[in-house]
Amino acid sequence: MQVTGVVLAAGAGRRMGTPKGLLRRRDGTSWAAAAAGLLAAAGCDPVLVTVGAQADRVRATLPPGVRAVEVPDWDLGPGAGVRRALAEPAARAADAVLLLLVDLPHVDLVGVRSVLELASRDAVVRAVDGGRPGHPVLVGRNHVDAAAAACTGGSGLREFLAGADVQRVAVRGSTADVDTPSDLP
Repeated sequence: MQVTGVVLAAGAGRRMGTPKGLLRRRDGTSWAAAAAGLLAAAGCDPVLVTVGAQADRVRATLPPGVRAVEVPDWDLGPGAGVRRALAEPAARAADAVLLLLVDLPHVDLVGVRSVLELASRDAVVRAVDGGRPGHPVLVGRNHVDAAAAACTGGSGLREFLAGADVQRVAVRGSTADVDTPSDLP
């Protein structure tokens, strides 16, 4: 089962004061690189990172083998990055696409693998934590067109995931996104 991993990191991080892909872990690794490494370690191949705001700076933090996907209309909202990622040839050729927000530092390898275990061409899988919807989200090949079409304007996959037959998997930290400096771990 080939799964393309996508880190959604194109936003400006306005409330944070900087694109979240540029934030650094204690070891100096950017959040974009850390999330890409997590997807690769879980078995996603290839791994893509969407870039938009300060794209060159985010791209420069990525490890070899991780490909940046330019999102020229990133300022329209999360849907722009999702649409662009799902249009990539690597995503179109895969059996499934796994999408992870860059600002979920508490999602770990066990959580990502628990979503990947349900991967198939017909699957739509969403991580939940305490019953609340989160990320990662897996979209099987047979649902990629519908998922991309649902990302109108700036909205992401919320509408698509509300209407699809979604499998839910408990993933600790999947809803603990970091939006402001006071949220930092």
